[in-house]
Amino acid sequence: MNVVDQVAEKGFCSGCGLCAAVCPETVLSMFFDESGELRPAESDGCTDCGLCLEVCPFSGRGPSIDDAANSHYGKSREMDQTPVLRHSLSCRKGHIVRGEFRTKGASGGVASWFLTRLLERGDVDAVLLAGPDDKRPGFWTFRKVINPEKVIDFTGSVYHPVPITEALKAILQEKETRRYAVIALPCLAYGLRKAASLLPALGERLAFLASITCGMIPTHRYQEYASLESGVLPKDLLRMDFRRPPEEDDSDNYRHAAVAKNGSEGETVPAKGLPQFLWGHGGCIQGGCLICDDVFGETADVVFMDAWLPEYKHSRLGNSLMISRHPLAEKIVDEGTALGECRLDIIPPEDVVGAQFDTILMKRILLAGRLARMEEAGRVPPPRRVKPDRDLAEKYKEFFNLCDEVRTLAASSRLEDFQDLETFKKKMVLLRKREEDLRARGKDPLTTIPG
Repeated sequence: MNVVDQVAEKGFCSGCGLCAAVCPETVLSMFFDESGELRPAESDGCTDCGLCLEVCPFSGRGPSIDDAANSHYGKSREMDQTPVLRHSLSCRKGHIVRGEFRTKGASGGVASWFLTRLLERGDVDAVLLAGPDDKRPGFWTFRKVINPEKVIDFTGSVYHPVPITEALKAILQEKETRRYAVIALPCLAYGLRKAASLLPALGERLAFLASITCGMIPTHRYQEYASLESGVLPKDLLRMDFRRPPEEDDSDNYRHAAVAKNGSEGETVPAKGLPQFLWGHGGCIQGGCLICDDVFGETADVVFMDAWLPEYKHSRLGNSLMISRHPLAEKIVDEGTALGECRLDIIPPEDVVGAQFDTILMKRILLAGRLARMEEAGRVPPPRRVKPDRDLAEKYKEFFNLCDEVRTLAASSRLEDFQDLETFKKKMVLLRKREEDLRARGKDPLTTIPG
């Protein structure tokens, strides 16, 4: 019994790769299945030690998210506690003034600047962050950065599974004990907290943990779609730029753009349209994401996210929100303000919640309906803080049925060439018409549940 049969084969894997990194028998490896989901596979030699299950964010084993967060932040008298954000020393909005962090970043450049400052100040010896996999064009991995000037090379959002497997294996095998900062999605941050409590070698090295608010991670299939939509065959793809700036005064309508191996760039693809439809209905989404209830990286020392606030709605330059849970994060921001490197104003926690309501809707409110439908179908997910709501599932039954069809179509579609793309889009047109009908009849929770 291990993470393969208990989590991945049940459809609850987020593709973080932590299990394969810590397996003492090295019998786990990560692969993309036929639907484009990243998940572990098992070779002979498993001893049923259970370590993979203990560190997995979706196994239900080990300390809960609440317990892990409370053990790090629950004893601080200075910490505010709110039902959705949980712990926070401060919440801030704004952007970075220094250099090109803002113009190169996905939002306000705050995350990249913050990691740079950790290295410059000597608080950590290295940073682990997501970046293109040099060994596999078109794929992503965790990159180790020691030089603070190089952090900015990895700015931007990655809407694709990013396994930490190889990077973490390398860290655990290092003879020298370096202090690392890791920036991870909420599920991986939680898994790293669990792993650090079990593996002394990791506990000694994990000096600072940052996270990014997550609205669910798309599968590799989504990148195949975006690459074709941009005009580049997936086999010719070097990388996707998932967060090009909007081309109009609408901060929500950022662009995807494919970069081919020969250096040419494809057309920009607006997020509003089919990309947004796929995301909002669970199409091309990792299975674990559909049961995740951690929006704000509750086990991380600091959390960064887009500032979807009314005052920034018409800005083409990005802005960020930040939740601080560690005194060091407060110190870095205060120093940055004094140096004129950042403009980050204190805001109330409810402003952060309001800015991220669409994510909360998908990952907390509608999760109750998804869990009820899983329960009805005989699927048993690991324990969640959100409880199944059969009334919600019944009220929006047509919406949830549509989501299931979108997900099934996305998972089963071949997306290798432009003919595949046209076939895929024609089928999606019919499903999008049903979405329009649901909205016209007030049956779409994405538009009827108030923020």
